[in-house]
Formats: sequence, C-alpha cells, structure tokens
Amino acid sequence: MENQSNEAPVAAAAAAEVSSTTQPVEPTKRSLRVQTWKKIQEGKVGIGFNGIFNRIPAFVDADKAAALLTQEEEFKKAQHIKVTIDRALHDFKEQSLLANKSVYLPSTRDSSALCLKVEVPADATDEQKKESLRVQDIQKFRSEIGLDSKLKLDMVVIGSVVVSRDGYRIGRGNGFADLDIGLLIELGAITPETAIVTIVHDVQVVDTLPVNLFQKYDSPVDIIVTPTEVIRVSKRLPRPNGVFWELLSERRLKILPVLQQLKEQLEKSGKTITLKEEDTDVEQHQNSRRRRGPLRRRFQRGNPGRTTSQTDNEQQGQENTQKRAPRRKGRFVNRRRRTNKSEGDQSGVEVGAKSEDRKFNEAGAGERRPKRKNRPPRDFCVKLSNLTRDIRVKDLKTELRKRECNPLAITWKGHFGKCFLHFGNRNGGPSTQEDVDKVLKSLNDLSLTITTGGGESAPAAGAEEPPAENANAPVQTKTINLNVELLKFGAKKNEGSASNAGEEGGDNNANANANANSSPVNGATAAAGGEASGASRVESVDTTTV
Repeated sequence: MENQSNEAPVAAAAAAEVSSTTQPVEPTKRSLRVQTWKKIQEGKVGIGFNGIFNRIPAFVDADKAAALLTQEEEFKKAQHIKVTIDRALHDFKEQSLLANKSVYLPSTRDSSALCLKVEVPADATDEQKKESLRVQDIQKFRSEIGLDSKLKLDMVVIGSVVVSRDGYRIGRGNGFADLDIGLLIELGAITPETAIVTIVHDVQVVDTLPVNLFQKYDSPVDIIVTPTEVIRVSKRLPRPNGVFWELLSERRLKILPVLQQLKEQLEKSGKTITLKEEDTDVEQHQNSRRRRGPLRRRFQRGNPGRTTSQTDNEQQGQENTQKRAPRRKGRFVNRRRRTNKSEGDQSGVEVGAKSEDRKFNEAGAGERRPKRKNRPPRDFCVKLSNLTRDIRVKDLKTELRKRECNPLAITWKGHFGKCFLHFGNRNGGPSTQEDVDKVLKSLNDLSLTITTGGGESAPAAGAEEPPAENANAPVQTKTINLNVELLKFGAKKNEGSASNAGEEGGDNNANANANANSSPVNGATAAAGGEASGASRVESVDTTTV
C-alpha cells in the first residue's frame, strides 16, 4: 500500500527532471532528493506511513545513531546543544536531556525569539525529562531565548535528506535550516568552535555531490552520524557568514518575525539592508487548507503543496510550466442539523457522535473548523448495558443530570443495547480513585423511567412503523434497570495498536469487555476473559461492586 501511494511523487519528479532529448540530464537537488527517498522506501528503512517523501525522513535505528554521537568527544564537552525538530532526531534530544545538557529547539514561526530552551526541574526524573519534549504547549517546559541573549552553542544537530562524505548537505528544500544557521552565525551563537552534525541513515550517505549545486547560503556539516559509523569531514567546508538579506523577500520576513526584528536592529545601528525586489520564494504551505483526500491527490504533478525551494525554481526556470486550474471546492457538505440550546436536550453533555465540522459563511462556502484543542484525557469508561430500543439518549442524559454525573463524552450504541460513558479529570491531570468512586456512587441503582404508547415515542432506527390500531394504545410507564460496568484505561497504548485505539472509544471499549475480567455493578453478568487485539488499551477492570 505504501509503495503504491508513493509511486506518484517519484513519477512526477522523474517527469519534471527528464527532458525530451536523449542527452543525459544533469542532476538537481530535487532529483537527488527523490532518488534518496526512493532508496529509503525500497530498502524499507523509513518509519511512518507516507513519511518519506517531501520531508526529512525518520528511519530505523535512529536511537543507535544517537547513542554513537553521545560517545563522541564533541558531545561530552558540549553543554549547549541546539537540535531541529525533525522526527529522526527525537532520540538524540532525549539522550541529551538525560546527559544533563542544555537543549535548545527552534522557535515557532510567529515568535520573535531566537530559539526555545527546554527547561526541566533539577530534580526531574528521566521520565519527566522525556515528557518535557512531548508537550505541545510552548509555555510549558520552554523559555524563549532572545536576540540579545549572547548565547554560544557548542553543537548544532540538523536533519538531512542526502549528505556526502566531504560535508555537502541537501535538506528537504524549504531553506529554513540554512536560514536558521545563517541567523545563528550572524548573531555569534555559532562560532568556528561549534560543531555542525547531522544524523542520517547509511543509505542517505553518498561519496560525492555535484559542487555546482550549492550556493553561498548552503550550510555544510562537520560530522555525519549513521547507525553504524561516525564520519568526520577531513576538510571543513566554508560556512555562510551570516544572513544574505539580498536573497530574502519582504514576505519571508513577515513569515519569520525574528528576521524582521534583527533587520530593524541592524538598521538602527546604521547598516543599510536591501531586500530582494522580486518575490520568487515558494513556501511549502501555499495552500493553507489542510491536506485531505486520497494520497494520489497530494502528489499530482504541479500540486502547489509540493515542497520546493529557491534553488529548485532557478534550476527548473527554463522548463515550460502549465498553470493549474483552481481546485474545486467540495460539492457535498455535511448539512446535518443539530439541536441548539433553545430546543431539545440542554444537558450540555457531549455525545460521542461526530460533531458538525463545517460552518457556512455569507457566500455559502463551507470551511473546516479547527479541531478542538486541549481536550481532557479520558482515564476510565463506564459501560451501561440492558438498554431497550425504547430508550433515547436524551432519557439517559436527563437521568445523569439529576444524579450530577457529567461524563466527558457518551458513545451511544442503543441499537446494540449498550452505551459508554467516558470520564476524565477536566483539570488535565489523571483521575484519582476518589473520582472513580464518586462516579460509581452517582450511578448506583441506575434506572430509567420511560413512557411508551399513545403515539408519543418515535420508532427505533430501522424498526417498522407501528400499525394504525396501536396508535391509540394507552400510555404506559415502565422502569428499566441498567447494568453498570467500570473499565479503567492504561496511560499508554501498546505498540502496534495505535490504529485500533483511536478516538472511537465505543468500539475499543466494546472489544475491551472481551479480554478483561469484568464484574457486574447492577446485576450484570460477568464477561469471560479472552484475547482481543482491539483491547490493548485496557489495563484493568475494577471489580468493586457499587
């Protein structure tokens, strides 16, 4: 599947690089990137579905390469180390923190900081240090390093797509790594004593690269580390002497506020800075809309979302390009109507169905709503069974409100006679046993009283319409006792079950009951234990009876 999905970018790049003549075509940076990505794919050394092309690839045994680098004398002497955010360098960042090194990460694009320092408490455990690298909130475990910090880096570690043994490096093509190194050199953070290192797989290393492909702004490397060897460049290549302002456009400065701030500082000091008049930079995210749909759509020839650089544009400037027609907007949109706060149920309890993901502006065009961030984690789940086809989710939510039981979400499986209540600490921390006991106490002797007959209740989904003679049936009220079972979830997912343990909590919990010893709370029958791959998230099942 992965090989088939990645054939399109290879064919597109080959068609762009090969001319109609029979003469051999000189290699370009783009063609060398595609050749390397193809070798990684054919050698099956890449990591991640569709995670090879058009990016710095993550590869197997990256932890071994990181371990080799930590044994080198340059690492042992270094105290301040800056690492890019490439996935292939994550193991090295962890080992650097465990070795009590000061680790610096690139700042966000909307920040005017030079970089971000990873701040961990002095008494932090190894697991807490690793956790500090996984956080998404930059306000946590991060501190901004400004332009006037006088930072001196001992080592800079970057990712690469292809690198030669004599020190030449080709990145993913957007030019931000070279620009970042030029900025650090401009401010004096990178000195001649600073070692520039790259961590790659063995298939990404070649003997030589065409020298004519590299410009004055391309950053070479001093040390190349693979899972099997450490390659030291015998003769250090010249580094950029700073930021080349004449190659930057005004738009690029707006994308990186730190460059705009540095430009203002230099102009105040009396330096004259001239930017590039014609904007020829091509960003990797021209289309701000999130990429969706089949993979073949992402890699069609001429797709503006393809990663390109200024160098690629100059090398392919003589080729005839055809302007692509604007992409059609979706013809079919989700027009499902949802009840608001003024009608229907007003419990405010989130139902496990998919939320409305489109909003409509005045022109009638739909645009995607951003996914809700900072959702509290779900720590445990309560399964309710013995549901009849007469029960509606609003009946359950009304009863939960009376009992002051507020789950984070409800996965409704009424047509199967069950549903799942998902709970977690809304403050972001893990739930305690006291929270679990409080939920179980509120669900003690849970029963629902419903009214049937009289033509008031609608037939269940998929059920036949009631006969006309039953339309005037007398109103009946009945009470249904529900069975309650508690499921506790582990803090981490087991390897290999990421695809089965996603957001669909109802399906996972349903499978979880097949391989966990469950105990009835309101008279439920205990389920037999068994093996089930879909239940890898389940750590244990509470056997306490309410």
